[in-house]
Amino acid sequence: MPQESPQASPQPSRLRRHFRNAAVTAGALAALVLLAFAPPVDRLLGGLVALSDDGAAVADYPDWLRAQAIKHRWGYVDYAQMPPCLKQAIVSVEDKRFFLHGGVDPLALLRVLVEDAQNDRVDHGGSTITLQLARMILHVPRKQPSASAKLQSELRIMLAGLIVEHDFSKPKILELYLNGVYLGRRATGVQAAAAAYFDMPLQQLDRAQCIYIAGLPNDPARFGADPSGDRAMARYRHVIATMQRNGYLTDRQAVALATDPLFSRLTEK
Repeated sequence: MPQESPQASPQPSRLRRHFRNAAVTAGALAALVLLAFAPPVDRLLGGLVALSDDGAAVADYPDWLRAQAIKHRWGYVDYAQMPPCLKQAIVSVEDKRFFLHGGVDPLALLRVLVEDAQNDRVDHGGSTITLQLARMILHVPRKQPSASAKLQSELRIMLAGLIVEHDFSKPKILELYLNGVYLGRRATGVQAAAAAYFDMPLQQLDRAQCIYIAGLPNDPARFGADPSGDRAMARYRHVIATMQRNGYLTDRQAVALATDPLFSRLTEK
């Protein structure tokens, strides 16, 4: 009587990944409960970690960024001078609960942890605007040599995010992010991006152009290489869809913007 072939046992590396994901998820869930249901805690922690070296880097960042903008002629735009449609678009597509959370969005992080536990080969995203700014301030690269190094860097960024929320108002955080983020075509900040993509000052952009720029942080190198290509325009329409879902656009406005020729109308002028 033929014997059944034994099933191959799970590879040790796969088991280690599952244990690691379970441990990270459990720890993160505990932190999420703390941050979600005890808002004063994040402010207290922010004040404590602000005393660290990273706290000094956060505190010095506004002056450093303005100096860099002058040195490299990026241009710097205060929050009040930014077009409302740009602010609405970037919040809608990058961090729709930006004005509600304390730097870490518990709901978004929980979703990412669940997806990551199912497939740890994919970067699912989920970083808030605050955490993206913290990464920019600390100059932490996204690619890390190992899983443990990635975890350490993410924890450092989360702590720096608490400092950012402690030191700056929400409008200031958005201002620093939009003036310091790289947007492709050698453009750092939204003022430089307005010139690079549309050859005009930021304040003269219309709603469609603001929405386009709001989609650039997702993949600036690719979109910058082919601004009117299929991928860039698909991202533009994705931003429109998120704004429609989040109440920034009516159905009629969304349809009109999705069919806006955008770049071809610039060449016709």
